[in-house]
Amino acid sequence: MDTRFTSLFTHSKDIFFVMDMNGVILHTNYAFRNTFNYTDKDLAGLNISDICHPADKERQAESQASLMVHKKLVGYQSRVKAKDGCYFSIIWSVILNEDDNLIYSSGNTLAGMVGQPENDIVQHTIQSLNEGFVVLDSSWNITAFNPAFHAMTNLRVEQLEVANFMQIENLGLSERVANEFQLSLSERRSIQVQYLNTNSNSWLRINVYPYKNQLAIFIRDITEIKMQEWVLGLEKEVLELNATSQYNLGQTTRELLRGIERIFPDMVCSVLEVDERQEKMHVLAAPRLPQAYCDLIEGLPVGPDIGSCGRAVYHREQVIVSDIENNPLWDNYAHMVRPYGLKACWSTPVMSSKGSKVLAVFGIYYHDTREPSNDELSIIERTVNILRVLIESKKTEDNIREQNNRLQTIANISSHELRKPVATILGLVNLFDNDDLQNPLNKEIIGHIDTTSQQLDGVIHSIVERTAYIKAFGTDA
Repeated sequence: MDTRFTSLFTHSKDIFFVMDMNGVILHTNYAFRNTFNYTDKDLAGLNISDICHPADKERQAESQASLMVHKKLVGYQSRVKAKDGCYFSIIWSVILNEDDNLIYSSGNTLAGMVGQPENDIVQHTIQSLNEGFVVLDSSWNITAFNPAFHAMTNLRVEQLEVANFMQIENLGLSERVANEFQLSLSERRSIQVQYLNTNSNSWLRINVYPYKNQLAIFIRDITEIKMQEWVLGLEKEVLELNATSQYNLGQTTRELLRGIERIFPDMVCSVLEVDERQEKMHVLAAPRLPQAYCDLIEGLPVGPDIGSCGRAVYHREQVIVSDIENNPLWDNYAHMVRPYGLKACWSTPVMSSKGSKVLAVFGIYYHDTREPSNDELSIIERTVNILRVLIESKKTEDNIREQNNRLQTIANISSHELRKPVATILGLVNLFDNDDLQNPLNKEIIGHIDTTSQQLDGVIHSIVERTAYIKAFGTDA
């Protein structure tokens, strides 16, 4: 630790700790240990993120990025979990010392929630909530709030203390929401409002509880819940389309991809079907890919160095290319996507149910370089499962249709082509002169029977071939 800070560190009554660039706590002072009731042994090797409130972690990452640039943070607020599980709101001053690459943090506990209730358990619960909590007066002025709400607003504490709820830009509140608040206050009844915050492109759910001339409000980001609802609805819709004869495989797949792109607007989706010999890929659906690009990738071979999709099929595993321009898999293909601004491509093979072949490959393009998030990996997995159902069910329908055609052909052969030579043979047998075996006509009849028998053998052979195909139906190649 820098000797310039040693005295301050040892004697300060403020909370003080030092961590490395990865967030591992290296030193703490008495005020830190006393406030949170940790011992040196408890803190040995502990990462600061392990004792930060989960709702603060995203903001913490943003603040750390700012620290790397500006080398200091002043007035940064976060919640730290004490050993007994209670959270303390701390306001920090943070310095990055480039001489030793250590981060020095000094902080003071806030009184708690502004306008906090007296009851300790209520105070602790509200402080620890992931949901934002705020109390408004009849003019929508903020009289109390918890740290989670503070984090949502991106405002300083002193700004929030004098803010009007309806004028907080980060919340993206609409006139409809304001009208619902007024209705709750005037009619003294609880309400729930869901709306799209266009500032952050996220869905918020607000529960409003009137009490006298005030409103107690809980705010929660429900974007992930909304996504799940939309995905379930899309899957149901696509499976229903697949059950009808009006949509072929390409059309059904296109509707699936369009639905995904509506839910995740940054995604540009494609599905390439793999041929029976597992050698080439053919465009099945790609609603937002330019037609010129689709023409270029149509019929591309499968191979370990054929972009993201070719490699995914070849190795039968997911391939994540976050930067097309700088990935060797795209050395011979980057020029194809460059005119369209596509910079990342993640490809996932769609395996058959028995896992013996690759049915298709699901590709996602982005216009920026990026790695997939957990939510995106989840939607990829769900989409691949749906694609497997769509492709195999359509292939089953095609096989059944082909089987029925062959059965119909066999029936036609049996009723016409088979009966004709049999009738001929029976007729010739009746003409045979059993009383005079030396009758010259008998020789001619035998010749006709021989020719007709060969025709009959050919018909039977044709039936056997078609029957063998039907027996093979349903096997997974």
